[in-house]
Amino acid sequence: MDPLQHRGTRVRALGVSLAALALVSCTSGASRAQVAEHANVVAKDEGARMERVAEGVYAIVHDDATDEWPHGNTGVIVTREGVFVVDATYLPSRARADIALIRSVTNQPVRYLAFTHWHFDHNNGTIAYRDAFPGIEIVSERKSAAWIELNGVWWSRMSTAPDSKKRASLAELEKKLAAGHDTSGVALGADERTELARTIARRKNELAELATLQVVRPTRTFDRELAIELGGRRIELRNRGPANSPADVTIYLPAEKVLFAGDIVVQAPLPYVGASWPVTWIGVLQELEATPTSVLVPGHGPVMHDHAYTRQVRELLEAATSRVEAMIRKGMTLEQIQAAIDLDDRRRSCPAWSPAGFADDWKIVTSALVERCWRGVRGQGG
Repeated sequence: MDPLQHRGTRVRALGVSLAALALVSCTSGASRAQVAEHANVVAKDEGARMERVAEGVYAIVHDDATDEWPHGNTGVIVTREGVFVVDATYLPSRARADIALIRSVTNQPVRYLAFTHWHFDHNNGTIAYRDAFPGIEIVSERKSAAWIELNGVWWSRMSTAPDSKKRASLAELEKKLAAGHDTSGVALGADERTELARTIARRKNELAELATLQVVRPTRTFDRELAIELGGRRIELRNRGPANSPADVTIYLPAEKVLFAGDIVVQAPLPYVGASWPVTWIGVLQELEATPTSVLVPGHGPVMHDHAYTRQVRELLEAATSRVEAMIRKGMTLEQIQAAIDLDDRRRSCPAWSPAGFADDWKIVTSALVERCWRGVRGQGG
């Protein structure tokens, strides 16, 4: 499975908004901190809200770019000497809108843009920051710099080719809207037509932006750790190694205990596990749980205020790896394990994952996770 392929599954088609999910936790009911975060919204636009998570520190939580693709969360750290931004979303237009949100809370320029990992829903928008702030320093883990450039170019060209799957699926949607009924001949209602037209418009915009995308390579790289002092704030970047991606970086403010976790932690509403490294990911999550944290900004999903969800993800990975290993010892093939394994107990343990409407998506996540565990526990990567 492609690293990000299952982001375009029916989870997105369900139309689940991240704003609505902000009140869902993996504990009994919503915590007071989660409810309070809505009072901390300092700016918003049609597609995002900007939340104050600490003094001068913000998280921008976005609606999805399309019914298939999300925008990663963006972190904003304001200091008296400039702004430090974490991740740059999927499309440049959204990044430009984020810059407008940032300017609504400070007139300081963005001095740094840092990436948590290579996935392009976190960095395709970089060109907007470089255009707005020509002197900006763009920071990433060393190997990720090459992956960002290569995969950004590949995705833009592959997606917009005349015979691409994206263009073919868009044509099918346009055909459906023009016909006014679905494939079984059932007429579309007024609300369905409106939503379908909105979906088509978003996909057209996505293709237009990808067709002209300028991929920007990081200008500063590091291997394991990098500390940046900016305007009296200490900002700590740490490469945690293979977890959700080959090199996942966290950005941490030790004074404020704010942790930007990237896709090491995702609730959107299910975790992303395609092409992940679950065996080593477990240890990374343990490291995060040991990090004093008053605010955790995930790569996707609502702002969190403890490690309750981090633990849920770790326990899912632990269950998957141990059960896959046990089945391997019985001589079962990958396909047999994917058909037989049951992780529904872990799904039931987390209300964010348990709605009945997510059953098909859970199967997709489970199948992808098993494939990665199959490789990882046998020493074949993953």
